[in-house]
Amino acid sequence: MGDSRRRRLIASCLCFCLLLLGAGCSEKDTQEGDIVLEFWTIALGDAFADYINGMIADYEELNPGVRVEWVDVSGGEVAEKFIAALVSGDPPDLANVYDLPRFLEHDVLSNLDSLVSGTDQDRYLPNFWRGMGQYQGANYAFPFYGSVNMMWYNKEIFAAAGLDPERPPTTMTEMFEMGRVIREKTGKYGVSWRLHPSLVGPPWWLLRMDDVWPLFNPDGTATTINNAEALALFEQWVDAYAMGVLPPEALAASSRDEVNWFIEGRAAMLPFSGGWITRYFDESFETKAGMTSHPLGRLGKVPANSQVLVVPRMSPHVEQAVDFGLFVTSPKYQLEFCSYVAILPTTKEAAADPFFRQPPRNLSDRANQISYADLPNSFVAAPPDVKGWSRMEDILYEEFARALAGQQSSQAALDRIESKWNHLLRYTNP
Repeated sequence: MGDSRRRRLIASCLCFCLLLLGAGCSEKDTQEGDIVLEFWTIALGDAFADYINGMIADYEELNPGVRVEWVDVSGGEVAEKFIAALVSGDPPDLANVYDLPRFLEHDVLSNLDSLVSGTDQDRYLPNFWRGMGQYQGANYAFPFYGSVNMMWYNKEIFAAAGLDPERPPTTMTEMFEMGRVIREKTGKYGVSWRLHPSLVGPPWWLLRMDDVWPLFNPDGTATTINNAEALALFEQWVDAYAMGVLPPEALAASSRDEVNWFIEGRAAMLPFSGGWITRYFDESFETKAGMTSHPLGRLGKVPANSQVLVVPRMSPHVEQAVDFGLFVTSPKYQLEFCSYVAILPTTKEAAADPFFRQPPRNLSDRANQISYADLPNSFVAAPPDVKGWSRMEDILYEEFARALAGQQSSQAALDRIESKWNHLLRYTNP
């Protein structure tokens, strides 16, 4: 099923879920009277079971009468499983989900601004609390853990192209210039990149990085995307694709293909990445792998994002689920999680810990310290706070992809995006 069709199906199901809110939800509680919280994570079971189970045991010890049931869901199934649970009236109480805009605009998530005290809100880094879960002026998500993008590059390919392996690009423009040299001199692709909504540098991220923002007028009734700056950005990427700086498969790639292209030596630079990919390196590749801060666009800041935890409004235990969400994202457990994998905390206390400045234990630590150093100069790549964004993102992706494929000009793509977005805005803001 195509992305657009799948997302329309999700929207239909979510509309149905609204009818169930207030119609009563099924109870998971045991006969003994314990409150049972169902907790979903995404693909953490294989590597982090001891950590998750230990955290749950600690919470249960501190909260007699509350039991947590952990469910680990594979990444590709999360949205559909979450929708199915909502439609059945038996959702998880605290869940790690993707595609957050799909759920925000259908009012199925709890408003955490109204449920979390100001003191508890203040313990998070502002960029992350007012980040991925922001919608219509309120926050609907706990920032579970964060990441700040950095870039990997292949020193061996740089040398073969006559480029200095110790001087990687510092801007997106330099990245494309070096990518052209690499393509011309070595036949390799310059930049490993995968076009996909919400993943691996989607078009709206590119616009945000280049300070083509906001995309809408102050009252959210019309788009402002059709401008000279957006046109220049589109043309930069279209030209890079036409010249072979980007792999041709970028338009139809699957999850982690961009990582594979880089590790296989087909492409020289991998932006929009982090230290987590070192798990796929072998010893021979580690000697070739260079790392650097993410190249900057005109905004002058590095893109960051976070995994999030949400509390469905249908949960029969919203108060306890919020309490458990605060526990899971507390500085103690964020720091412990960061010691196992190259991620960053979203709380002020954890981010200030000396752990992130100690001598690196391995290549993954070295990469994560680059990301950590850029944390103060980062922006959380949160989508526009506008009704109907989920469908608008599909339109942006589709029209940008058509321009890359040479099926229309960049200006035609912007014209079509402007027309379609304004039509949707009229529909969602009558």
